[in-house]
Amino acid sequence: MNLRQYLIVMAMGTAVAISAWCIVLIAMNPLTSGPLALVAFYVTLSLGLLGLFTILGTVIRTLRFPHRDIGGMVNRSLRQGLFLTLLMVGSLYLMTQGLLSTLTLFIAVLALGFLEFFFLVSSKTEIDPVGHDEHGG
Repeated sequence: MNLRQYLIVMAMGTAVAISAWCIVLIAMNPLTSGPLALVAFYVTLSLGLLGLFTILGTVIRTLRFPHRDIGGMVNRSLRQGLFLTLLMVGSLYLMTQGLLSTLTLFIAVLALGFLEFFFLVSSKTEIDPVGHDEHGG
């Protein structure tokens, strides 16, 4: 599957998720529908945001760095899209529970930042365990 096909499939899935989220918003009352409506709300919102962030990240990376490995860019975009989705949906959930504060948001951003740093460092050591750059230095 090439990048264009991947983006088309991802865009179709994202459109379905966002459409499902809109249907959940319009058709379900969270006060009378119970926990199923809340689960449907959070799942469809998460899938829509994940697709949106992944597509945006992939497109921006491929336009900015056209000669880099596309697979690596897609993996990084998917991971960072997941982190942004977790941050946004998690913040929304914490807000509905009355637990969102500046401190909890700071801790969440810091934790995701450390997690991303771990992934960046581990992927760099997998590519070049000795630590040399491209020019042999």
